[in-house]
Amino acid sequence: MIKTLSVLLATCSIGLCSPADARTPYFQMAKATQDEVPKAHNKNSVQTRSDIKDLKAGNYLASRFAQTRHDWKSASIFMDPILQTGVWHKEITQQAMIIAMGAGEVEKALTLAEQAKDLKPNKNNTIASTFLLVKEFKNKNYKQAKKILESMDNDATMRFIGPYVKGWVDAALGKANIDGLKKNTMQLYHAILISDFLNDHKDVGKVINIAMKVDQITPSEIERIADLYSHIGMEENAIELYERILKKHPEDEAIKIKIKNIKDGTNKALFQKIKTPQEGMAKAFYDISRILYNENNDDSARVFAHISLYLSPDTSETKFLLGGINARHEQYDQAIDLYESIPKDDEDYLQAQYNIVDIYDDTEQIDKALSILNRLAKGEKKPAVLIKIGDLYRHREQYQKALDMYNRAAKEIDGEITKDYWTLHYVRGIAYEQLKQWDKAEKELKAALKLQPNHPYVLNYLGYSWVDRNINLDKATKMIQKAVNARPNDGYITDSLGWAMYRNADYRGAVGVLERAVELLPYDPTINDHFGDALWRVGRKLEAKYQWNRAINNSKNEKQIKEIQEKISSGILKEI
Repeated sequence: MIKTLSVLLATCSIGLCSPADARTPYFQMAKATQDEVPKAHNKNSVQTRSDIKDLKAGNYLASRFAQTRHDWKSASIFMDPILQTGVWHKEITQQAMIIAMGAGEVEKALTLAEQAKDLKPNKNNTIASTFLLVKEFKNKNYKQAKKILESMDNDATMRFIGPYVKGWVDAALGKANIDGLKKNTMQLYHAILISDFLNDHKDVGKVINIAMKVDQITPSEIERIADLYSHIGMEENAIELYERILKKHPEDEAIKIKIKNIKDGTNKALFQKIKTPQEGMAKAFYDISRILYNENNDDSARVFAHISLYLSPDTSETKFLLGGINARHEQYDQAIDLYESIPKDDEDYLQAQYNIVDIYDDTEQIDKALSILNRLAKGEKKPAVLIKIGDLYRHREQYQKALDMYNRAAKEIDGEITKDYWTLHYVRGIAYEQLKQWDKAEKELKAALKLQPNHPYVLNYLGYSWVDRNINLDKATKMIQKAVNARPNDGYITDSLGWAMYRNADYRGAVGVLERAVELLPYDPTINDHFGDALWRVGRKLEAKYQWNRAINNSKNEKQIKEIQEKISSGILKEI
């Protein structure tokens, strides 16, 4: 996809890079002198050393602090008194403009963009021009949007977003200009969207072939391309790519269904045709935002996502992205507002409600979470909702309550549990295992494995349960190794493999694998404990005690702590 350096260059030029003192504690920032506020300029460019009080130094610092906390709505509110002084400065105007867009105050951002573009020496203000271009584009003033585009400098920001903007501006004018959209799979994807929007399919196959040759193409990108093949009738190519995904992710049921539907001739349209230029441009800014979000560059992602939402206000995927950004930075009320704005007749409504439940779950507001789920349980997706309620209890180690909900869900299914609800076997197995009802747990986990023979979490849970009971060690080790192959960066699964090797008395092999598990999850007490055991067995006793002490420091389980303390005192005395 896009190189990290390119992303950083682009976002720095926008002005969204964190200030050097972004990590300064608030109490230190509050002591900053008024001289730190940027010098003012009159709106008509008459430079003065304006009365600093008019610039509301406290508001300026409060806005900056709110932004470092990712509270963009408050940051924008704090900027208002500064703007109301009538004293203008290019940096303050630019900052207020970007904050307003990031807070979703689009009309305010557009007004400030008009002012920012005229403040010298910033006449070629790329981000302000981008905002104004988008305004003209939304209002179908495509020629004016093209005029703004042609006046913009080819700086780092334009090198990042420019190919998409140019492509869709020209598409709105009826021209397929996709030559600049060939550097990565996302650009190629938009080249195909534009060609399809203009009903110009002659080069689509060629563009898809170019996309497939891009280095480091991800499974999700391969799936997108396969969907495109299916869309234009090249179904054999689509199946070939879907099967390529399954080699790496054999548990992906959605891909299996796509293959089956193509072979059965029942495949539905997987590729949504772009209906308007605004929808296409919105999709471009959404994809740009998604890249930045995946790079943890949430400030820039937020700004571009709000541009996308401005162009296409009802797009749920953009609301999910913005909700995710807000939730990641504990702006939960804003995230909930976004999820609640998704209407009941939207296909993503249930998932949006689940996301609200997850927020309440994470913030220990269980009554609110249960209230939503109990309401949803009255609808068509009752078994799935009951499973979700069970999960809520299971995460709190209330395993009997969880099991009761899972059993209610099973009754609602009223028959043999199918692949659609295979997780019910899995979670019931976990609940039974935690309730010390191993025979029932093993039966459920085996049933889950039958429906999902390659799922890494099922393989791991059943395999680890066998290892922990010192039974079926060879079979368990093979199953866990298969899970590791599917999820090599999962610390818990890696720990399971190391523990299986330990149980098989392969202590040296266990040390290497468990060391990797500790790298992935440095503060998990069980992994530290396992690693300490393996180190002790190979004679590295000082290091073993260090790991055991780490386990104690990170454990809240009194029984586990007592057992580890005994090992620190006496070592490992018994054989396996």
